[in-house]
Amino acid sequence: MSYFEHTIDGLSLDLAHLEPRELVFFVKKLNRELAIEVKFTNHCFTVDFKDGLHDPKHLIWDHKRRRAYDPERHALSRKLPDLIDALPTAAVYLTPTDRNYVYLANVVLPDGRHYPIYFHLRRAQAGGRQRLLLVVESAYPRSDRQAILVGTTKISFPILCAKVYRGEPIRPQARR
Repeated sequence: MSYFEHTIDGLSLDLAHLEPRELVFFVKKLNRELAIEVKFTNHCFTVDFKDGLHDPKHLIWDHKRRRAYDPERHALSRKLPDLIDALPTAAVYLTPTDRNYVYLANVVLPDGRHYPIYFHLRRAQAGGRQRLLLVVESAYPRSDRQAILVGTTKISFPILCAKVYRGEPIRPQARR
């Protein structure tokens, strides 16, 4: 059974690229290889459902929240596996809420919008091979790069992984 199974307009959505996967890389700060379980939420291919705007046939439930299938997000989500694979050499940003991180890869759409990836990272449950769990909460096009990064704190992904693995706090830079 697939991780996501949805049918829109009588067609089964191809979401194989959003199946859970594993990212393994050497973390110099830990002097070891680290395995990260990567999962995606349906926010990578849906938007908030709005009555009168969205077709009820495009309704997708996210627990108790209504979402609507979005063809643009779905098409862009095909980029996610390659973008996730590039994380070991990337910098990410701690969001002002201190809960999530944003990865702003060098993906600029033809209309000038950017494609940020919002995720959270934590230690995986004990007993598994994976040491960390990364959940891509959402990824969608945004126009203003500055608005994406306002109030964020930059950190390299390998350093972030080492800190999360060790249970060390990740502190935002002092706000001025």
